[in-house]
Amino acid sequence: MRGPDRSVKELLPETPPTVVGHGILSDAMLYLTALRAEDGMLFRVFLTPEDLRRLVGRAMEQDETAAIVREIAG
Repeated sequence: MRGPDRSVKELLPETPPTVVGHGILSDAMLYLTALRAEDGMLFRVFLTPEDLRRLVGRAMEQDETAAIVREIAG
């Protein structure tokens, strides 16, 4: 998904999704695969390296999200 953070917030459910996979598509594109708690639906979020840097920066400010990022980084 591309666009302002506001649109991402509008699409995400109240219960945080569980990250179940991740990968690299190219030097300029990464993705996270997540499972929605409400209905078990899988979805993917595509990120540029800059998007990932912003996400990790925010995640480290929040303990719960930081745990998810540490799990992904393995």
